[in-house]
Amino acid sequence: MTIFYIVIAVLVLLFGILSYLNFQTWHIVTVLATFCCFFAAFAFVVLSSLVLKTQAAWRADYQNKAEMHARLETEVEVLETGAAINEMTGQLVSTDDPIGSILTANAELKRVMHARGRVWRGCQAGQLAQNSIEVVMPTRQPDPTNPMAPVPSQDRSLDIDTVLYAFGEVPRPDGIVLPGVYLGEFIVTMTNFPNVTLEPALPLTQQQAQLINRGGTWTLYDQMPTDNREIYAELEQPEVDKIITETFTWGQGDPAVSEALKEQFARTGKTADPNDPPATVWKRVTFLKDLSVDVDSDSDVAAPRENFESATGLAVAPDLKQGAPTEFKQGDTTLLDATTAAEMAADGTVKIEEDVYRRPLHDFSSEFRFAYSMLNSLRDQIAAYQTEIGLTDAQITRTQEVVQRREALGVSLDKDLNNVTKELEQISAYNDRLDAHLKTVLAEVSRTYRSVQTLREALVETQEKQKAQIDQQLTADEQQTAL
Repeated sequence: MTIFYIVIAVLVLLFGILSYLNFQTWHIVTVLATFCCFFAAFAFVVLSSLVLKTQAAWRADYQNKAEMHARLETEVEVLETGAAINEMTGQLVSTDDPIGSILTANAELKRVMHARGRVWRGCQAGQLAQNSIEVVMPTRQPDPTNPMAPVPSQDRSLDIDTVLYAFGEVPRPDGIVLPGVYLGEFIVTMTNFPNVTLEPALPLTQQQAQLINRGGTWTLYDQMPTDNREIYAELEQPEVDKIITETFTWGQGDPAVSEALKEQFARTGKTADPNDPPATVWKRVTFLKDLSVDVDSDSDVAAPRENFESATGLAVAPDLKQGAPTEFKQGDTTLLDATTAAEMAADGTVKIEEDVYRRPLHDFSSEFRFAYSMLNSLRDQIAAYQTEIGLTDAQITRTQEVVQRREALGVSLDKDLNNVTKELEQISAYNDRLDAHLKTVLAEVSRTYRSVQTLREALVETQEKQKAQIDQQLTADEQQTAL
């Protein structure tokens, strides 16, 4: 600034000198006009510099505000959709969180709510009477944290013939009330909110009837809760083991099944064993090129419980539709079933890295129905066995009577046996005498046979000698005749 002031002083001094020199020849008006022009120009330069400085400051502030606005708009769009392009930089901004945007969070919420179905908690159940039971539905309470919220609607009536799955609620040590025991499958026969009349969809077992008549509160689902592999995914294995142990202890479950279930949770996501069932072995793959996969069907759901097209596997339920294809980039990794992984590896889309174990999922509705059918089958077998036991007891009684008669007959036979034994002894003695006589006769016959054989040999020898003499005599006679 000092140099600037010096320059201004020099210019003013030069202008004063020049004005003084020109004053002798110029008119006074011209000198004054020149003097005013000089200072007007000087003022213009100063004011212009101040304007430029102010403009530069405002431009910098505008640029910062514009960048901030673009960044905030991008962040808002990322929060809404999960990805956006920054207009200032042209860069793609996205979130790696699967539910890091409102769009994906709403989609995930819809999928969870769709899979869970409708739920009625805290239902007060009455007593079982004439194969039906009346349940009082709880009323909705206003949100205490939002006094300005509208009063919730109390219209929660159910349609006739709606299928419901009932669970008895059990309070936990921490005070939270959760569904604890499965009571069965019921059908709505009458509804007049808040009262609902239910009938069992299947004949109740004695244990089910006892649990129902015990009273308490119920949780009702219009869709059986589904199993998924994300359950307890955020918990450490000791916490999962504790939950499984408490559940099986409360329900008096088989400890062997509990240990097997703990092992399934512990091994999920780890390297598979060669002896694992094929359905539990998935392939960890790395994508060798970008891939876009359509997951939504063009048609909407045609039935209340139709979630996916059976042929293509595409989502048809609106709550399950993703709204855009699933994108995979080169280098991404994911888990695929063995068949899909083999097909994609064959065409060079992915590279199979390793086999990964994933615990099998349970279809609780089918498994409960299977358990029910097995229980009925066992009950029928027990009844059949009891009938057979009754028949067997009657047969045993008849057999005991026969045994008594046989024992009486046995006493008589013992007497006959003694007589027969004596006769056999006599016959045996006589047989021994005959054997001794037979041995004597055989010995005599043997001696006679040997004598005969000796005589025969001697006779044969004599005959040979005589034959030789005769042949010799004949030979001599023939020689004499020839002479």
